[in-house]
Amino acid sequence: MSGKPIAAAVCLLALVLAAWAQLPERKPVSVAPPVRIGLALSGGAALGFAHIGVLKVLRDSGIPVVAIAGTSMGSMVGAAYAAGLSVAQIESIVSSSDWGTLFSSSVPFGAQYLPERQQAQRYIIYLRHKNLFPSLPSGLVPLQNVEFLLMRLLSDIEYNTGYNFDSLPIPYRAVSVDLISGEKQVMKDGRLEQAIRASIAIPGVFAPERLQGMELVDGGVQQLLPVDPLDGISPKPDLKIAVLTMKHNAETGVSLVDITSRSMDVVGTEGLKLQKQKADVLIEPNVDPFTHSDFGKARGLIAAGESAALAALPRIRELIGARKPVGARRPVVRRPLSVVRSVRLEGLRVTHQGTVRREVTTRPGTYLVFSRLVDDMTRLFHTGLFEDVNYRLENARNDSVDVVIEVQERAYGFYSLGIRYDNADNVALGLEVGQGNLGGSGASVRAAIDLGNPNEARLGLTGTSLFWLPFGYRLDGFLGSVDRSYYEQSQWRGIYEVDYRGGVAEAGYILGRDAFFNIGLNSYRASYRVPDTLLRWHSLHADKPEWIVGPSFRFEANTFRDIDFPTSGMAMRLDALSSVSALKGTHQFLRLGYTSEWVTPVTSWLLLRPALDAGVSLGELAGAEQFRTGGAGFVGFSPEEFTSAQRAVVRFGADFRLFHLFGQESYPFYLQLLTNVGTFERVDSLSSAPDLLSAFHWGAGVGLRTNTPIGPVQLTVGLGDFGGKLPTQPAKAAVYFSVGREFRYTR
Repeated sequence: MSGKPIAAAVCLLALVLAAWAQLPERKPVSVAPPVRIGLALSGGAALGFAHIGVLKVLRDSGIPVVAIAGTSMGSMVGAAYAAGLSVAQIESIVSSSDWGTLFSSSVPFGAQYLPERQQAQRYIIYLRHKNLFPSLPSGLVPLQNVEFLLMRLLSDIEYNTGYNFDSLPIPYRAVSVDLISGEKQVMKDGRLEQAIRASIAIPGVFAPERLQGMELVDGGVQQLLPVDPLDGISPKPDLKIAVLTMKHNAETGVSLVDITSRSMDVVGTEGLKLQKQKADVLIEPNVDPFTHSDFGKARGLIAAGESAALAALPRIRELIGARKPVGARRPVVRRPLSVVRSVRLEGLRVTHQGTVRREVTTRPGTYLVFSRLVDDMTRLFHTGLFEDVNYRLENARNDSVDVVIEVQERAYGFYSLGIRYDNADNVALGLEVGQGNLGGSGASVRAAIDLGNPNEARLGLTGTSLFWLPFGYRLDGFLGSVDRSYYEQSQWRGIYEVDYRGGVAEAGYILGRDAFFNIGLNSYRASYRVPDTLLRWHSLHADKPEWIVGPSFRFEANTFRDIDFPTSGMAMRLDALSSVSALKGTHQFLRLGYTSEWVTPVTSWLLLRPALDAGVSLGELAGAEQFRTGGAGFVGFSPEEFTSAQRAVVRFGADFRLFHLFGQESYPFYLQLLTNVGTFERVDSLSSAPDLLSAFHWGAGVGLRTNTPIGPVQLTVGLGDFGGKLPTQPAKAAVYFSVGREFRYTR
């Protein structure tokens, strides 16, 4: 090869290298590091629903979070989101839940047998005692129903993540305070719903959560806004967003939740300032128009959270800058179901195993299904025998587990107090003292005293089940007197008094949740004090006591949620009572009675209320067993206008809802239009009556009806036989007024 081409190539290469050396130095391209966002959610009771609005805005804006810490309601909302529930699901739950029921020990409709439901609604005041000394719960408002809701939502995800909060789709921390040590507890493992239950337990309002030797209450006692706990989640968040749902104006609510929550806000102001400083972004929804107990105003609070989050978005985006937020929810791998090796009830000191074992359907040898286990615990709680029901898992291995259902028995003694007023009997008072769960069987013995009309003392034994059998039974002895008005041919004749004493024994069978029948034997003595003005009655009954002895039958079905203040459903009752001379009854008779009422919602503001009362007697009916019709049962006539051996009354009403008292859904206020027609003559005499119209009585009127914390209130003004239908009886007006629940055993 010639040397000239080589020399030329070398020269060209030298020139290229020299030119390259003159080019400016290139810097490596930098890539912005990702950003990890943590979210701290404050307490605030119902005000904490605003957190849902913040989560909604962050989701819609593509700003994910990788760590959540919560206190009180913030712990509930944050845990649900961290466990994988969507914002829409959380919003639906809080908006549709009946928070009044959740924050009470009341049994949901349909969970109790009808006789239990009737007994539970008799009195306005119900207290428990132990050895005749009042027994107060550790919290005035129970949280058992809230626990059941959380268990249903979270038990499966807890199990599948190994009870480790760092293994949830979003790592999570809950803040509570141990009352024993006084120390703050940042909970990061265990059962998620127990951590929430501890964090929302407002002291003095809700009972503490007893866990691992601690008594845990609301974390807001020490840390309303939990920014610090985010630092304990690895890797540590780079950007911390804190949401504070705190009122800045005076608290207008008067409930325990309002007062106690506001007190906690005021006490923790110094610590709150420090937590605010540690947050990179502080979002404060305007919750001033609301109260801490406004659980029924979830949608308004969620909207307040959305508005505040939208206002904070520019600052959040500024801090994120060019960085890309990290935030894919980690997947959860489902664990194989464990086989139940054993099931044990722990905490039964009085209650017999056979009384409650039938409520537990989780069995050894079956797979552990949490929904079934929660159903079992719910049924145990609804027996009314336990203050608290929970569970724990022991000796858990990959393929088997021991299930322990923990129960805390109630104080089984009870006091009940009733008060009622109506313009027929004036004031009536009732006191009942008893002891439940005798011998662990669920039966109750009670003594009752009613003052008013009637005046009565009663001692009895009742039960709605006999160990595992769904039999109802009642053994009662009673002594009393009652005043009754007597009308004859639509004319008031006077007042007579009935003195009675005796007993009744009944046994029956529960037919589902809403019906039952009883078969019984009645035996009692009735004597009469009749004024001379009641000439006919005086000659028949004065100084002539009667014995009513014979079998009885009663069938009852009732789907009313509130027995005394129905807004939907139906009630029907068929009863038969006989007195038999062969059993030493003074007279031989058969008394048949039938009553039914339907309440049909046509719209959200209109109820239709048709009803029927019918009664017939064969033989010489005892004076103490006469049908009594009037007042609310027959609009337009005075209370007990008719005391008769026969009756047939058809009633119809239309209720128009005007508003809600106190703004509460449970206290609707209705305007009523009422009408009825009835006869109180024997059927065979109607066909031979010269003037058939005179055998029927008519009435119509208007009324006001509402529910209150002390029971239903009813005011009715009506006209009877209006328009001069009967020439012997001019049109007249009658007023009936009542307040309180009907607690009297007999009327």
